[in-house]
Amino acid sequence: MNRRFASLALAGAATLLAGCQLDWVRDHPLGCRADEQALTRDVLYFGRSIPGGGEVDEAAWQRFEHDVLSPAFARGYTVLDAYGRWQDASGATIGEASRVVVLVHGDDLASAKAVRDVVARYKTMFRQESVLRERGVVCAAF
Repeated sequence: MNRRFASLALAGAATLLAGCQLDWVRDHPLGCRADEQALTRDVLYFGRSIPGGGEVDEAAWQRFEHDVLSPAFARGYTVLDAYGRWQDASGATIGEASRVVVLVHGDDLASAKAVRDVVARYKTMFRQESVLRERGVVCAAF
């Protein structure tokens, strides 16, 4: 009787599963789907006020983008106009026009160096104290 019950149970389970579609999910720490890949996203916050007076105007930004940003990330990036506030070393809160650049790239030495170089060049060109860098790992599909 036990064999017959086991056979019937197995046949019933096979019948139930025959009508179901199974989606296979690969084990990934981020939960990326099979059609996605884990990439690095850097978000860079560029203040436009120049210490001592003035601002990084549209023409200066376009030169920076053309000469520095585009060659470093030829595969693409996104630039957003923004307004940000930050606290300086004396504790004063300062507000300024900003540009936010979003980069999605591989987690490799060349990309990491390119991000550091872009930040360093902006700081040098426009006498900036800092450029905020936000970094994380994302699931992306193209």
